[in-house]
Amino acid sequence: MSTDADLHLSDVHLRADCSDAGCDLPCETVFPFAEAADAASSSDDAHEPTAAVDEDGDLLCARRKRRKLATPGRGRLRICHALATPLSDVGLQVWRGALLLCDHLFARESAQLLDGAVVLDLGAGCGLTSAAACLAGARAVFCTDAHTASLRNSANNADANGVGGLVRVRRLDWSAVDVWPSPSEGEFGWSSSDLQALRGATVLLAADCVYDDGMTSALVALMSRVLPALGPSAVAFVSLERRVNFCLEGMCARAPAAEHFHRELEAQRGLLVGSLVAPDGVPQRFEYERAPTLELWRVRAACASAEQGASERRVRSENSAEPVSGDILVRGASSLTPRS
Repeated sequence: MSTDADLHLSDVHLRADCSDAGCDLPCETVFPFAEAADAASSSDDAHEPTAAVDEDGDLLCARRKRRKLATPGRGRLRICHALATPLSDVGLQVWRGALLLCDHLFARESAQLLDGAVVLDLGAGCGLTSAAACLAGARAVFCTDAHTASLRNSANNADANGVGGLVRVRRLDWSAVDVWPSPSEGEFGWSSSDLQALRGATVLLAADCVYDDGMTSALVALMSRVLPALGPSAVAFVSLERRVNFCLEGMCARAPAAEHFHRELEAQRGLLVGSLVAPDGVPQRFEYERAPTLELWRVRAACASAEQGASERRVRSENSAEPVSGDILVRGASSLTPRS
């Protein structure tokens, strides 16, 4: 079991050069990203590995080459961050799930969602996803966290990337609110105009927030209240990494934090509907190892998903002479498949 005395270092920062950090935290990293035409598809490396052995018959494991994006540097995000923090301060680092979520924000299917949208970024940490959402077309982003150090760092990072005018950095403790935060004064407080704008949010983001069971339960519970309140057009994107540990219970390797998120989401299925976003459909624009342990979830209010399904069936009915009552939508298929 991890304790707050243990130090945790993100894989993203293994090669970090902290010799010339121009900020209060130890490191400053530039994250270049490619334009749409240059983005590498995650299927580029999809091929069957070939096994080879040495002269003694031992298996030679081919190491995956670190992917280089075509013509990186056409866009860049400059982020100040810490290294090797205790668990309570991991929000001061950038984790791979945030980079996967940034890839998705720049994907073609997200363009319409983000164009002129108000975004609520939950557990924003360093503010990377908030800044990316602004560059992807959002007109306002509420960059929220519960920790003062993360909030101050996010505000500095927003200013450093030229989006300080679009990013509103606010304090939000998931376990301390019902649906909406209360008006508050002081640093990172919520004004009445903030709360009015927040009620028009259509996109929620949560990157790398699934590592503590209590926080995960609070996150899912908050989504179960906020998404229905925001209406049928609202959608949340949650990125996480399945961190596998050997568990004495069952004597097997498991990813307990991710499993807890899955259970919590399932427990709220009367209010929420979640589906995995296939990573192959998200072009990779940032340089990082897109490990198979990364997951990206799309979550909507259950009533919104039902309305969307009914709308799709109506469109299908209008375009076809065949009756469609009782049809079910098969995701990824080009047509509706009748229920047998």
